[in-house]
This record gives sequence, C-alpha cells and structure tokens, in this order.
Amino acid sequence: MNRYKLTFEYDGTAFSGWQIQPGVRTVEGEIEEAFARLYQQEIDIIGQGRTDAGVHALAQTAHVDLPEKYTRKRILHAMKGLLPDDIALKAIEKTSPDFHARFDALSRSYQYRVSVRKTPLQRHVTWTLPGSIDPDLLHQCAELILGEHNFINFCIPPDQELMTTVCTIQESSWEISSGGLIYTIEGNRFLRHLVRRLVGTMTNIAIGRQQFSEFELLLKGDERIQKGHSAPAHGLVLTRVRYA
Repeated sequence: MNRYKLTFEYDGTAFSGWQIQPGVRTVEGEIEEAFARLYQQEIDIIGQGRTDAGVHALAQTAHVDLPEKYTRKRILHAMKGLLPDDIALKAIEKTSPDFHARFDALSRSYQYRVSVRKTPLQRHVTWTLPGSIDPDLLHQCAELILGEHNFINFCIPPDQELMTTVCTIQESSWEISSGGLIYTIEGNRFLRHLVRRLVGTMTNIAIGRQQFSEFELLLKGDERIQKGHSAPAHGLVLTRVRYA
C-alpha cells in the first residue's frame, strides 16, 4: 500500500457537507464511492477537516492508502470520469506513510465573498447583501480578530467536552471593490461556523445593525447568550491547507 496526499475542488451547493452521513449526499461519500469503483474494494479517505453543507472548496486536502495497482497519472485520469461534475481531483502525490492530512496541517485559509448587488451568475458562491457598508468598520473588526482568541461566541462548540475553542488567526483582512467584498482568513484551526459567524457579525456592524463594542465583547471569550450572527454557507470557500 502507498499513502497519497489528495487535493480536491468541489462546489458544495448540492452536498450535506464533507463528512459521510447516512441517507444524504456528501463529498467524502462520493469520493470514496469513486475510489471503490476504481479499485473494486472499500477505500477510506481521511480529510484535513470538515466543511459544512453548502460550503465550497478550491483546495480540500485528504490522504488515502491505495494498493500498488495504478500510477498517479492513471488515477487522475480515472477520477475525471468517476467523480461527479461538482467534484474534481486536482492533484495526487505520493507521500510518507505517516503523513496525516489533518494532524500535519499547519494552517487553513478561507475566503468569504459578499456582493452589494444581485449577481445571478455568482449566486451559488456569493452572499448578496445590498445596502451601504462602512469599509472602515470592516477593517477594524478584521484587525481585531488577529492573534489568539477564545471563539466560543462565534462557533458551534465541539462535541468533545475537553476540546478547546481557542484558535490562532494569522491573517484576517477585507478586500473591497465597487462590485463587492472578499474576506480572507487564515488560522491554525477552525471551529464549526466560525468564519460564517465572524463574517455575519462584521457585516452586521458595517451596515449599522450592531455596535462595534458588541463585537469586542463577543471576542473577549466570556460566553454570552447572544452569539455572533451567521452568514449563509454558500459564500464560503476553503482556499488552501498549508503543510510544512
């Protein structure tokens, strides 16, 4: 058996997220089914992490142990026909037997796209938020996110009681143009709904629905009854997973 690092792109619109769940269509489920058809046996794919229902990926990584049966070129070619149209295997590379897609990842990067006008061609990957947005408030919020924080007020807490809600954020910035906005964030780890709740709360502040002081309180880490406001899933894209 050889271990491979895999990189996938997918449109998350029609999926109930990455992780296999009974009775629903998932990205991981489609990939494992495609590999099982190629190898005529059960194949287990280990992703670097989960994406929620409706979230997209430009570079989702995973690892897999495969029999010494096909070349990398043959696998890439086969997956073009075996994977559905909304998933693509972009790259496959042989790696060390102890490589782990999740535990060896140093950081993950996401982008969230917001449009200030209706964009039919981009409706599956962009959140339309019409109205006047204060860019200075967005920049102030984004800068505040940098560094280590307890994001208990911006996530669905982990199932495991002892798992931390502390993350370290290396990049947090807004790119603003006449057509819309792109938020970029890079961190060592991400909690469920974290990016969406950060974006939803920041934009709420930028359009005057919430005060900047509320954002500061939520970031202090003392758990509050009123959590961060969540933006829709379809504007979020996993763009990169960084390894040593």
